[in-house]
Amino acid sequence: MRFIYTLIFLFILPSFAQVNVITTIKPLADIVKEVGKDKVIVEYLIPPNVNFHLYEYKPQDVKKVYKADVFIFIGSGEPNVSSIVKSLPKGNVLKVIDIKGIYLIKEEDHNEVHPAVWLDPQNAKVIAKEISSLLSKKDPKNKDFYQKNAENFIKQCDEVLNYGKTKLSTLKNKYFVSYHYEFPYFVNRFGLVYLAEIEMGHGREPTPKHILEVIQKMKKYNVKTVFTSRQFYNSKTVKVVLDQVGGKVVFLDTMGENSSYIEMMRFNIDQVYKELATQ
Repeated sequence: MRFIYTLIFLFILPSFAQVNVITTIKPLADIVKEVGKDKVIVEYLIPPNVNFHLYEYKPQDVKKVYKADVFIFIGSGEPNVSSIVKSLPKGNVLKVIDIKGIYLIKEEDHNEVHPAVWLDPQNAKVIAKEISSLLSKKDPKNKDFYQKNAENFIKQCDEVLNYGKTKLSTLKNKYFVSYHYEFPYFVNRFGLVYLAEIEMGHGREPTPKHILEVIQKMKKYNVKTVFTSRQFYNSKTVKVVLDQVGGKVVFLDTMGENSSYIEMMRFNIDQVYKELATQ
């Protein structure tokens, strides 16, 4: 009798097997969750409250990647993953900036792709569709499930796109200033104008000349807010600018630290509207 139960268990087990997915950052993991639901186990490697450019992979991170059925990464801006990826089967890897149809922006200070592609909901739609395709290959029997979930998520992205475009289009002052050049995808998608950023590239402190130029632009266009995330922020430098323009700093959420992807995007839209509407 025990032998029979064992055989039954072995036949039933595969139907409950979940696809194991590892991503570098939380926003990618959030999109995987939307598409895979309870059919996937997903983890992200880089804590959402740190500067992901500077993160150093730990031995346990590498082990997780090698054990995963799928590894998803941006392909720009993260710590180098090439040494990890080259040892993985191609069918287990998804490099986001290589997805057909993804909208990419080149960095201003060097000829590389800006990594924050997920801050454009249009890109999130493209990513979700590709994740659905990849999960379907790994788990064909649940193909319809993944496609339906991806379609639902894409619908939510369309709703947040319409919400943001409608709300932000009413602004009289659409000039956007940030500490780090962190939001070009968001700014472009929602029809804002990137006036200036305080930091001069990754980790490069601004020169007095550059700070003066930012102050002059903010005064000229009556901009009183510097947007930033907590991961990229130097309070002393920002204070020098704000003291001169009589403004304030406002934190946006780029990693969905305590929220879903859609909630994160709605929060950012609302914060930007709230601040720019008063200028």
